[in-house]
Amino acid sequence: MSKPKADFNFVYGVFKSREREILDDSRVDALVSSHSIEDAVAGLPESPFATEVSKNMSEEGIDSAVNVETRLISDFLELNSPSKELSLLVYLPWDYFNLKVAILSKLKGKEDDTLFGPEGFVSIKDLKSYTEEMDFIMLPQDIYDSLQEAWIAYYEENKNTQAFEFALDRQKNLHLLRVAEETGSKEILNFIRETVDIKVAELLVRSKNASLEWNVVRWGIKEYPGYLRWEEMYNNDSPEWVNYLEGLRDTSFRRILEGFAKGEDIGELLAREKTILGEMVEKWKYNSPSIEYSYYFLTRKLADIYNLRMILLGKLKNLDNELIRKRIINVYL
Repeated sequence: MSKPKADFNFVYGVFKSREREILDDSRVDALVSSHSIEDAVAGLPESPFATEVSKNMSEEGIDSAVNVETRLISDFLELNSPSKELSLLVYLPWDYFNLKVAILSKLKGKEDDTLFGPEGFVSIKDLKSYTEEMDFIMLPQDIYDSLQEAWIAYYEENKNTQAFEFALDRQKNLHLLRVAEETGSKEILNFIRETVDIKVAELLVRSKNASLEWNVVRWGIKEYPGYLRWEEMYNNDSPEWVNYLEGLRDTSFRRILEGFAKGEDIGELLAREKTILGEMVEKWKYNSPSIEYSYYFLTRKLADIYNLRMILLGKLKNLDNELIRKRIINVYL
């Protein structure tokens, strides 16, 4: 039996009225190019984030603005969203992202260059506390289980932080696939599957270019269909990879690996596939009330919050504009 269609009318109305807050490429570029944090804040679209940060343009004020905005969104969803899966799809990636930043900083004995993102279901304060004590029992059960898999990878590969990172990312993607199936939306499920395909293909080609051992790489493709085939392929020279792709459907996974085997630029290959994927979700902007439209708005909004924090911190610390631009995240990937 298919899942009953949830009523997203109220949520749709609220989000639709806030679309003017979403940043497009030209506005992001203008913010990055601004001469000071004061100029950047003056250029922000009206939003709870902008209102809060204008009161205090310090690092503490920026973090306060992030917390105010994300908490308002999560509280709204808790009261009004007809689908618990929507919140999971939107916030789980940030929980995993922030957990990874916290733990890798601890394991490497230094602050990670990556900034924390908006809070998911677990506060950054709690994540830092758990990491300091190296006691994660209070994490949500599914995330805790994923972390145990990452620890297994870390210790089996002689405390290799790449194995830890690959394993945690893979468990995150498997977790999101389970949630996507629960939404009852074929469009959402297809999008998450395509996202995972791109991630796995990117892992394989970047790892090959970096000459990483298969024993490390394998943690990032666990439970991916055709596991034994990809192990054999990975251990061959890249031009031979085309021989392992025969019979596969024309998907992003195949196109990336095939292009890599033929010597195409990996950056261009990935950019092309990510553009196609982004366009898929951008079309949901024009959907009627639905989980797809809500997912579009929320993922854009939270990515904006992350990028705004990074831009304003960059201005506060007088970072070079090009360095700030490099840290702008892709909305969906």
